[in-house]
Amino acid sequence: MSPLLSRPVLRGVVIAVVTLFVASAIFTPQLNPFTRSAFLAAMNVGPVWGEVTQWRAAMIDARNDLGDWPPDIQKYAPPIANAKLRVTSPRPNVLQGDIANHPELGKIAGTQVIMEFHPDSHTWSCRRGNPPVPQGYLPINCDDGVTDDREPSKPSAASDPFGWLRSLILGCAVVFCAGAVVWVVRHPLIGSGQLRPARLRRTPLDRLPKIDRLLRWMGRLDATLQAAEVRTADWRRAVLCAQANGLDYATGLAQALADKVVARQQTSADWALPGVVLEWQFAPDLPVSLDRCLVLVPTPGLDEAALVQSLRAAQTGSDVLLVLSEHSVEAPMPLLRSHCEDSANLHVMVDSASLTEWLLGGQALQVLLRLLSTQLRITRISPYQTRGGVTREGSFFGRAQLLARVVTREPANYLVVGGRQLGKSSLLKAVQRRLQGHPHTVCHYVSLRDHRLAPRLALQLGLPAATPLEDIVTHLQAQAVGKRLVLLIDEADQFFRAESDQGYAQLSTLRSLSEEGRCWFMLAGFWDLYATAVLDYQSPLRNFGEVLTIGGLERAACRELATEPLRRLRLGFASDALVERLIDASGQRANLVAILCQECLEALQPGERAIEAHHLNQALASQAVQDALAGWGRLSQDEAACRLDRVVVYHTAQAGQTSLVALAQLLQSHGIMADAQALRQSLARLQLAYVLRKQEAEYRFAIPLLQGQFEPSEVEQLLRQELAVLGRA
Repeated sequence: MSPLLSRPVLRGVVIAVVTLFVASAIFTPQLNPFTRSAFLAAMNVGPVWGEVTQWRAAMIDARNDLGDWPPDIQKYAPPIANAKLRVTSPRPNVLQGDIANHPELGKIAGTQVIMEFHPDSHTWSCRRGNPPVPQGYLPINCDDGVTDDREPSKPSAASDPFGWLRSLILGCAVVFCAGAVVWVVRHPLIGSGQLRPARLRRTPLDRLPKIDRLLRWMGRLDATLQAAEVRTADWRRAVLCAQANGLDYATGLAQALADKVVARQQTSADWALPGVVLEWQFAPDLPVSLDRCLVLVPTPGLDEAALVQSLRAAQTGSDVLLVLSEHSVEAPMPLLRSHCEDSANLHVMVDSASLTEWLLGGQALQVLLRLLSTQLRITRISPYQTRGGVTREGSFFGRAQLLARVVTREPANYLVVGGRQLGKSSLLKAVQRRLQGHPHTVCHYVSLRDHRLAPRLALQLGLPAATPLEDIVTHLQAQAVGKRLVLLIDEADQFFRAESDQGYAQLSTLRSLSEEGRCWFMLAGFWDLYATAVLDYQSPLRNFGEVLTIGGLERAACRELATEPLRRLRLGFASDALVERLIDASGQRANLVAILCQECLEALQPGERAIEAHHLNQALASQAVQDALAGWGRLSQDEAACRLDRVVVYHTAQAGQTSLVALAQLLQSHGIMADAQALRQSLARLQLAYVLRKQEAEYRFAIPLLQGQFEPSEVEQLLRQELAVLGRA
């Protein structure tokens, strides 16, 4: 485009033309082609109507002298020099005034007015002729009606010779207001924010100070923030962050971002990176597997290529590095963006618009999760915890009734029993989270993993390992005077096994402490706990507390577990049918649902955001799922009991179902003495481990995937082998 036709030149020409027109209309209207005619008419209308008045007076005098209307009015014409009006009488008592058709008369040139005398009332009426005099220039007491010369008439607003000037000024004011509105709407900084206030939350950070000044000048700041659903405090802090310089800018911006996601910030030294490096420690309830990350605020104005080169050379290990960049549509940084989108590294670019959204929007955590999920492999920040008890509140689903039973009631003892990886530890940790900060209760969690209860608890509390259990409780009571004490004891099977061999010495202490109201206990374990509390009538745990059996997760909770963590990362299943298929295959076992979802994430290719059927099929056949289903053949320390468990499982796999009667008949057919009690315990153990489930008098696999692990030909051989060993025992 030619420089003469550029937008600034055209805009200047338009402004100059408009200014010239308005100025000439106001100061030299006789020279303005649009105002000249009206101006000349206003200047000449007075003399013209003066002539009309003289003619009316002359005709009244002539009529008084003659007693009638004169036949020739020219004899009585008033002496007028340079007359602009030619008057004739087409009939008695009527005067016709034709205004001269001269250009210097403006709008009234060549027009006509008719005046009629009424002898009975001695009044005149007036009307416009042909062509008519413009309405705004009619003479006084002449408005197409009858008026009395003896009564003063009200001046017509339209007859105001300067009305055009006021109209012009009013028109200019309207144009100015319309222009102001257009300026507000079309202004590159605040226009879009006025039309769509939500866009303000995605405005590049460096623009905020100027936008703040403009909106304050217009008096639109509060209204715009309210329409955009932005808190005033958040806006002020974001503006201050954008206005800061140097180290204050880096630390202030990073701290503001950290506060929005409840992260603890500290400096991180000895980095060969151009800028300020900080470290964030996230809260445990972050819904993804990310405990910490590094944050880089590059030196302002740094060359993009130099920054990328430094990032490639940096040794950050397994830590995620957030790069707070100046990238925007107006100032793109394609090299940095391409580098961070490469899943081979752990660098995440936070562009300028995302910085603003992070600071101003009410969903800062969602902004962080979106950036992480789009620039990292999902498995690096997987929201699914597949090992150990669930420690993040955002990853815990279901068990609402069990939690309510424990947390909302008065303190009591509970025995949580269930197989491995069914959610016992997750339940205890959920209870611990809910009792933290309770005004009347203090809670401590300990995972045993061996038989030493008192030593492990003492060491965890900073006491000597030899401290007796009663003294440990006394120590805890002294630290929380007036509060009820609850101990959560996890992985306690070896402890119960040792207690059974040693005459239940420490279990008796637990019971005494509970009966005295000094402490309440929540014990979690599998078969040894179940056998001690339910099957052993001599155990101090008999009737010690309520038995809570952990089995499959509620179906609605399984659905939430499968979909909600993915939704936070803007991922999901292609259809609800795939979710239901996953839940059915897992038998609603919580950790298996999490493992399947994790494997689906592993199967996703870069750029894929939806889990399809082939992803799920790959997950169902994965080694991780097979490993999770293993271990059912070693549920007891007694080898004979384990062998009987395997016979039960193989028979169920072969026949599709089993029962106590069918198992007894199977054993007898192979010459094995059937022990009904041992069979009952085996079925109970497999049911407690969530391997089998009971329907009326029959037992089937609780997890369909487990049944699919057995080949028919292999099952027959395995069953025959186990029966042969049992027959020789």
